[in-house]
Amino acid sequence: MVLQQTLRWLVIGSIFALTIIPFIIAQSLYFPFITGKNFTFRILVEVGAAGWLALALIYPAYRPRRSWILGAFAVFVAIVALADAFGAYPFKSFWSNYERMDGFVTLAHLFVYFALATSMLTSEKLWRAFWNVSIIMSLAIAFYSFLQLFGVASLNAGFSSVERLDATFGNPIYLAVYMLFHIFIAALLWIGYWRESKPGKRWLLSSFYGAVISIDSLVLLLTGTRGTMIGLVGGIFVAATLIALFERDRSIKKWATGIVVGTLVLAGGFYFLRDSAFVHSIGFLNRLATISLTDATTKSRFMNWGMAWEGVKERPILGWGQENYAVVFDKYYNPGMYNAEPWFDRVHNIVFDWLIAAGFLGLIAYFSIFAAALYALWRAVLQGAHIEEKAPNVRRKEADVSAFSVMEASILTGLLAGYMIHNMTVFDNIVSYILFASVVVYIAWRESAFRATPVLWSRSLPQSAIAFVAGGAALVVWGVASYVNGAALAQNRLLIQAITPQEAGLEKNLEYMKGAIAENSVGTQEAREQLVQIASKVASLSEVNIAVKQDFYDTAVAQIQQQGEASPLDARAPLFLGVVHSAYGNHEAAAKAFAHALELSPKKQGILYEIARNANQRGDVVGALRALKQAFELETSNIQARILYAAALISVGNDAEADTLLAPIIETGEAADPRIAAAYVAKKRYDKIVLIWEAYVKAQPNDPQGYFTLAGAYYGSGDRAKAISSLETAAKLFPESAPQVAAFIEQIRDGTLKVE
Repeated sequence: MVLQQTLRWLVIGSIFALTIIPFIIAQSLYFPFITGKNFTFRILVEVGAAGWLALALIYPAYRPRRSWILGAFAVFVAIVALADAFGAYPFKSFWSNYERMDGFVTLAHLFVYFALATSMLTSEKLWRAFWNVSIIMSLAIAFYSFLQLFGVASLNAGFSSVERLDATFGNPIYLAVYMLFHIFIAALLWIGYWRESKPGKRWLLSSFYGAVISIDSLVLLLTGTRGTMIGLVGGIFVAATLIALFERDRSIKKWATGIVVGTLVLAGGFYFLRDSAFVHSIGFLNRLATISLTDATTKSRFMNWGMAWEGVKERPILGWGQENYAVVFDKYYNPGMYNAEPWFDRVHNIVFDWLIAAGFLGLIAYFSIFAAALYALWRAVLQGAHIEEKAPNVRRKEADVSAFSVMEASILTGLLAGYMIHNMTVFDNIVSYILFASVVVYIAWRESAFRATPVLWSRSLPQSAIAFVAGGAALVVWGVASYVNGAALAQNRLLIQAITPQEAGLEKNLEYMKGAIAENSVGTQEAREQLVQIASKVASLSEVNIAVKQDFYDTAVAQIQQQGEASPLDARAPLFLGVVHSAYGNHEAAAKAFAHALELSPKKQGILYEIARNANQRGDVVGALRALKQAFELETSNIQARILYAAALISVGNDAEADTLLAPIIETGEAADPRIAAAYVAKKRYDKIVLIWEAYVKAQPNDPQGYFTLAGAYYGSGDRAKAISSLETAAKLFPESAPQVAAFIEQIRDGTLKVE
């Protein structure tokens, strides 16, 4: 009995401990905001699984009950497992990488968490305790967010605006969805306690949960995450509409109707005031107001979805396996994405993400979890109403005839709707996974407990064997945990050491890197790519001896070739291979690697730029021009491609075609690029530089460098007076540049200024 209770509280404790995961930042690990949280989640679930397995094999009370939600989740996991096994890169589908720590390993842990939570949290008291602990944690996270807002705590790299708080998540999007869940959970608890409390105590409930909702909502807004803000409003609208339609209490129906109308009025008012100074003066409102079909982020989302659809059409049934969108992104790359980051591993849309990961079967299975949850919520409510209609004169509590009241079902439906809206433009992380799983577990437990559905299996081991069973379960889970986490943690630490300067020199860095790759775990691809980047830098260091450089080169080439063999459809490996070959002057080998990368991603301008650079290094001017022309013609609005192609044309004396390319962007100032200036300087065509930079200083009068470049062009063309005039203008507009101006003017007058 003592061992039974010890195991029970061990499992429950591991479940409650999940609420601390948002606070974890593992500074000693690679991707500290991601890896620390994920390793902690996995270890806690594994600890809980050991205790739960021992209890479930002996005591029926600790077994999950049958439910449509559990069945839907199990089918989903099975389909994803098949998709991963037959996907483009099964190893990565299973393990993921340190940047995401997603993949089948995480999904399997979530399913185990579902099973043990629905088996162990078997009373409303326990569930409310769990939710209340989580809510208190959200308040602590909110407090830390406010410290960021007021400058007491620093924002994390990449998000320097106090209008985009990220707390301990490292990403405002992750903080936003965390708050979204807790806003609705607080509302759910508020309603539950309100109905059970005496009128005199209700003001305390209103004060506490009202404060939680207000504080968490404010933090959500200050993340500036537009999709989650819309999700919050949409979730509130859905919940209020359902309450207005189905709630029997007239006073509550009036309140809900008021919220529906108020939401519509606020949304309409915001739309009409979206261009006002007031809206643009408030950071999060300004971000909402900038949503449009022409917005850069919106355009990139649509292009991403279009590329994803091409991938779906190629593999519609089971998709490409988890973590393989990068392959689709390369193969169907839209050149219009030239201004976005060059590598996407997520579609930023939950529908397309699961279509890519597991095809239509996976998407249907994923949505079946939502469908099963909604069915559990509303079947209970509708059945309760049906019973009331059959026995209208029998007074009974709503809880006597239904697992969920109308208000509870509406709030949970609103939460699921808000979460889905949020995921239409972003993707999940481990904390949102945990919260989503917790919500559907709660719905499954409450509905199955209310209906007293049978447990999954009835046969039991004798109670006298509990010690042996517990020991056996612990050994099994320890073995699994060691396999899942041991090598991954060791590799992570070795990778950190490999990219950190070592007193023993670069040889030690390479030793650590070789050790990290040898672990063959979660971060193998990341380690290989880091090796290539380090090796490429080492190539240019004159103080490093030839033997060390050769070791870096040989190791980097061998490892990135192995990566290409492991993931033959991914353009990153041959591109990285070409980069390291180029760094060490092996331009012929680099050319072959870049050509292979282009075969895998024929429309990516970045690869064509590398091909052009490589062609120039090999003296193949025609090949360089051909590659740059191809890059430009893929997307003529790409200023970078236009500039590079024009500069190449100038360098071979084709001024006429270069003029045609530059003409549309001279007046806007976009033609004033250092590469254009360098090409014209090499040809002594200072008159061309004058023409371009005269337009630039008109278009961009607040850039002091423009006046200096223009002065140099005037000087090069022999017009010293205009050169001095341009510099004097710079001195007037930018007094801090006066000393530099004086020095340049002196050089102009004595004829010693060098124009390069």
